[in-house]
Amino acid sequence: MAIFSRNTDDIQDDVEAQIAALRREISKLSASLSDLSSERFDDIKRTASRQARYAADTAKENPVATVALVAAAALLIGLFSRR
Repeated sequence: MAIFSRNTDDIQDDVEAQIAALRREISKLSASLSDLSSERFDDIKRTASRQARYAADTAKENPVATVALVAAAALLIGLFSRR
């Protein structure tokens, strides 16, 4: 019986060591994903800011076209919301 007990303890120790190693790997992967997500969010935020500035500049340069576009969009939204 002592032989089986020792083997069981060895197996349990091995499994616990493997679980600890997996936890460390998961922690590293989570940190890497967090860094990638943060970088991607910053890229998207910069692009959105650039596009907003471009839209604002275009609206200032063409106020009549902007008003016509907003009016057309409001009309379409109004027509679709009635259905």
